[in-house]
Amino acid sequence: MNIVAKIARRKLDETVAPYASNGKTLEVGAFGHPSYRRFFSNRIGVDIKPGPGVDVVASVYDLPFEDNSFDIVLCLVVIEHLKEPSRAIAEMERVLKPGGMILVSVPFLLPIHDAPDDFWRFTKYGLAILFKDWQIEKLVAETDLGETFAVLLQRVGYQTKFYFNPVAKVIIFVLAWILSWWPKTTKHIYGDIKKSREEPEAFASSFFLAARKK
Repeated sequence: MNIVAKIARRKLDETVAPYASNGKTLEVGAFGHPSYRRFFSNRIGVDIKPGPGVDVVASVYDLPFEDNSFDIVLCLVVIEHLKEPSRAIAEMERVLKPGGMILVSVPFLLPIHDAPDDFWRFTKYGLAILFKDWQIEKLVAETDLGETFAVLLQRVGYQTKFYFNPVAKVIIFVLAWILSWWPKTTKHIYGDIKKSREEPEAFASSFFLAARKK
């Protein structure tokens, strides 16, 4: 196995795979991600710039599609890069058919990436507020505690340069790979330092939401 393979991307693929469909699918922020065609064969990729995975160049705030056009909308690792998330969500809702599904992935414990166009981080509670007018069917962490440490370590490897850089990178990526497969060791995780409320997903690197348009 390639230890440099992105752990966060693998976890996201595992989460999205059960929703595979041949229904008409819109992927927002599709640049560089043509791989989702293996899950959604009838996929149209939209982004503000042309490139791999992009079929239509357009803004998420002004999608060039009629109302109720799509069965599924993918918005995966995109919302943190949007200055107006609520406006974008409203536009994605417009083009989605009633009862259609939106699949969303957002970072929580993750470094700045794609600077300077990285604006937000979301808890699962914040995500629930953003989609309060939808029928939320699933809202879960994409990583557990050990996997989150692995993702962060891997990001350190990708986004830094060290003295003795080649050796340091090898050590970091090996440790990340080990942590990503390490068995669960925590008995309880809490949502505050007083340990007054359990919150098993307090240390997620990202959250995944599946919701239907009412």
